[in-house]
Amino acid sequence: MIYGEIKELGKYKGISKNLDTAIDFILEGKYKNGVVGKNIVDGEKVYFNQPDSPMTKELAEGFIENHRKYIDIHMVIEGEEKIGYISNTDIKLTKEYDEAGDYELYEGELENLFYLDPKKYIILFPGEPHMALIKGGEETKKIKKVIFKVLVD
Repeated sequence: MIYGEIKELGKYKGISKNLDTAIDFILEGKYKNGVVGKNIVDGEKVYFNQPDSPMTKELAEGFIENHRKYIDIHMVIEGEEKIGYISNTDIKLTKEYDEAGDYELYEGELENLFYLDPKKYIILFPGEPHMALIKGGEETKKIKKVIFKVLVD
């Protein structure tokens, strides 16, 4: 997992070719011009999803997911949210791996919450279970965000 400010994202170039492609795209600000749905950057290697008016929620309403093929990069364009993290030794599988969707679901108690706003990002690698769309402030709200999917290479 990597968490920080978008302006410093470039220092993580060199980890993988596909991640470099995503980082360059992000630093150019092109993700802000995406459309609702799937936005292609480099075929199935790098793309981002822009959900249609996602709503943050209470922690108890969330779910923990993990991926095997793709790295996630969560970025908020408008609003705020928190992303929960838990080590994969403290989770219990609740839904077997779905290869087509590249996800499996778990339950467990989150260990950390990471605050996201338009200046911050979080990168979650396969094997790093996480929960998205946790309310960032006192109330649940609609936000605008994107989730980059970066094929592990």
